[in-house]
Amino acid sequence: MLSKVKDVEQRPFSLSGNRIVAWKKEGVRVFVVNKDARILQGPFQITADTVVCWFHEEEAAHHKEATVEVYCEGKVTILEEENYENYEQVYLRFETLTGIVVDPSAQPIETYEVAQETEVVRRGEEIRSMKKEEYLSLEIPKTVPPSGVSQKEEMVDIIADSIDSWEEGDKRIIVALGNVDIKKEDMTIAADNVILWFDKTGSDASKHENLPLSEIYAEGNVTMRHKDDVQVADKIFENVKEDKGILINSKIKTTIQKKTDKKDTDAERKRLSRKSTTFALEGLPAYVAGEEIRRVGKDRYEIKNGAISTCGFGHPHYHFKGKKIRLVRRGEHNYVSSTSNAFYMGDYPIAYVPYLAIDARKTKEHLLKDWEFGSSSRFGRFIRTDWDLFALTGGRQKDWSDLTLNLDYLEKRGVGTGLDFEYNRQDMLGYIDSYYIKDHKKTDINNVPIEHEDRGTILWRHRQQLPYDWRLETEYSYLSDSHFLREYFQREFKQGKDRETTLYLRRIHDTTAETFIINEQFNGFDTTVDSLREKRYAERLPEISYRIIGEPIGDNLLILTSESAATYFNGSLEQGEPKIQSESLARVDSVNRVSMPFKPGIFNINPFVEGRVTGYTESIDTSDAVDEMNGPASGRFIGSLGFDWSSTHWRNYSVYNDLLRINRLRHIFVPELRYVYSPIVTKDPNELYQNDAIDALDSSQVVVIGVKNKLQTKRGEPGLEKTVDFINFNVDYYMFPTGAGIYNDGINGIIVRKDNFVNIDFRSQLTDIIAFVSERNEFNTEEFKFDVFSSGLELNNPPDWQCFVGHRYIRDISSTVMAAAEYTISEKWRVMGAEKYDFKSFLKDKNGTAEYKPQNLKTNIVLFRYFHDWVGSLTLQLDPVRNDNSYRIDITPRGLERRQRRFWF
Repeated sequence: MLSKVKDVEQRPFSLSGNRIVAWKKEGVRVFVVNKDARILQGPFQITADTVVCWFHEEEAAHHKEATVEVYCEGKVTILEEENYENYEQVYLRFETLTGIVVDPSAQPIETYEVAQETEVVRRGEEIRSMKKEEYLSLEIPKTVPPSGVSQKEEMVDIIADSIDSWEEGDKRIIVALGNVDIKKEDMTIAADNVILWFDKTGSDASKHENLPLSEIYAEGNVTMRHKDDVQVADKIFENVKEDKGILINSKIKTTIQKKTDKKDTDAERKRLSRKSTTFALEGLPAYVAGEEIRRVGKDRYEIKNGAISTCGFGHPHYHFKGKKIRLVRRGEHNYVSSTSNAFYMGDYPIAYVPYLAIDARKTKEHLLKDWEFGSSSRFGRFIRTDWDLFALTGGRQKDWSDLTLNLDYLEKRGVGTGLDFEYNRQDMLGYIDSYYIKDHKKTDINNVPIEHEDRGTILWRHRQQLPYDWRLETEYSYLSDSHFLREYFQREFKQGKDRETTLYLRRIHDTTAETFIINEQFNGFDTTVDSLREKRYAERLPEISYRIIGEPIGDNLLILTSESAATYFNGSLEQGEPKIQSESLARVDSVNRVSMPFKPGIFNINPFVEGRVTGYTESIDTSDAVDEMNGPASGRFIGSLGFDWSSTHWRNYSVYNDLLRINRLRHIFVPELRYVYSPIVTKDPNELYQNDAIDALDSSQVVVIGVKNKLQTKRGEPGLEKTVDFINFNVDYYMFPTGAGIYNDGINGIIVRKDNFVNIDFRSQLTDIIAFVSERNEFNTEEFKFDVFSSGLELNNPPDWQCFVGHRYIRDISSTVMAAAEYTISEKWRVMGAEKYDFKSFLKDKNGTAEYKPQNLKTNIVLFRYFHDWVGSLTLQLDPVRNDNSYRIDITPRGLERRQRRFWF
């Protein structure tokens, strides 16, 4: 397969990836592509974690063909049509007549004046030096340790005020006195005095630096460091050969495990899992101390009458005292267990814990993960607590799961409790959240009556990888009533997805995908909207679909995209009273599009034709004056055609400005045109049940004229300049010649936009600190007014301060000013404030009459105090929309700060 590479030199050699950097060295342009790196030349395609390309630029200037040397590393896949091969390291030589192609609008290149040497580049240079045509390896590249020194004979460096040495039998003894510093492998020792015993061996007996170290004795301000662990003691004796020793008046400090690089798929896993928040604790310490610590074996310690704490002070603010403490290191974990423990705050015991077990390097263990108290107009005085139940038991389940008990008291509402269980294993992840409260109040927000005092929620979301590339996603949701989320989980109510019970199976292979879904609303009501809005929710029991995405036809001349689905709708749920009640029915829908992309010169043109065939087992009978349900089975065909056109241009300008830090400018200009015409629709959508946007489709014309503009400059110290987007300015003009508009599924049901409008997005990074933003603006060209207009000024100078001032206008709905600021007063104090004020808020008086009045939407002021191991905060909040004013004090272990789900936070 690889032998055919040189037969495609006339095809463009293109590069793409998440980040591309380049520099020039000795007439060769070097490109380094990181993350999702991809090379494409004709029928050949190579994907890898990292790609390095050496393009012989000067050779290309004098010859018709130019050479491109390529080194790929990490999960390398070489594809040619239906064949593929997998490697870990690949080096190939390509020939090209067109040079290297990189789309600057999709992957801007970071250009450097000096070479950016990395380990991958150095490995590639080493393989280049072999002068081979190709190099293929299945082995993962490893860093080779220095040769010539064995593990047992690692050199020992000794620095001291005085060093003496002599031999006794088969031992060589070295005594170092005064300000002793010793380094061996990844271990260092600092002490007043140290004695070392070496075993003499054969020909190396005269060189104590290379003799095997057998015993160590250190005294006086002893500090021994080993990787991330630190041992501090008055005296330390270590038998290196037997892995035994004793530490007198010692404290062992171990560091929480640092997060390692994950596969790209982990980012997708974290979208479902919330467990990743614990990695904010990287680098935080845990301490084990005692009068006498015995090392009883390799990575095993026993302490009598010792103490465990995460406070590093000489006299810790809090700690556990245990009669017998064990510390065991296993791989990347440090397990600490203790019996007969008393928990102390300062010098005062406040609790007794019979058994305690933690993994000190996995996460910072706190039985009480978070607690907060305060007062609120709606809830009265309150206290909210989160308890880590696994902190008491430890065990292997802590490697892959969290179990948290929620225990709350609300003066006006009652006692609330819940369990949150989260898991994340190799091929599955998910979480189960539950909460229950016996509500003492009679009404919710807006005086909505509470029907039942027993209120709560259960939510389970799960994802699992199955054999044969199948993936399973499930969700189960229970809510006691439609207003529970809005009252107790406001953030989830406003921002979260619909609560539903769903089973979803999917498989994606190359250009095809199969899906199977069942979703039903067991709650019997819509879960995320209130009575002021309407939304339709259609249950699918089930829906089976098959998709083809970008399948080439006829030697890549045509491209087929297809989606076919069979669905049984079990009615729908909606707020409000529709004219026609939805009925259960079956629908078969298939849409197929054939496109013919081609590139004449600098233009990209993609014409297409599309046909959609839909069949229904039932329709709406519109033959009489009054529409009636239970109409006959029906079908519909929609024929469409259109095209996409675009062209990318760029130009460099020698423009300089010290005030705006402009160091040359590059203008990237991309005009675009899209036209879609659907002249053939054989069925009026008013004769169909409206379950989603497919049923609302009608004859239409849509024209979109757009221009994308980007101005880039270079900023940074000489030799370290980076490309910065100085201005992004995008304009899209939507026109509907027939007045039919476009159809989307929205929060208010099926949205039909019929007015011609211009969508405008603008952002300018004026300096490294100041940016002006005006995005998601919509200008109505028929009424010549803005439907939506927003603008804001960002000032970002972390970690000292940052602020934002902005305005968002929505015609006939609101005109809101937003301001937020954060300022670090010192290392221990930080203050944050936010304000939202609507000059045109939609309100109803006592008689139900709607009117617009200015209204404060929300005011927040937060004062943070950072202790060495905890973070305290005082929050004052005014919320006129919820008719709730509150203050609260929150105490959280450092590194576990996070936004809470419960109540009004």
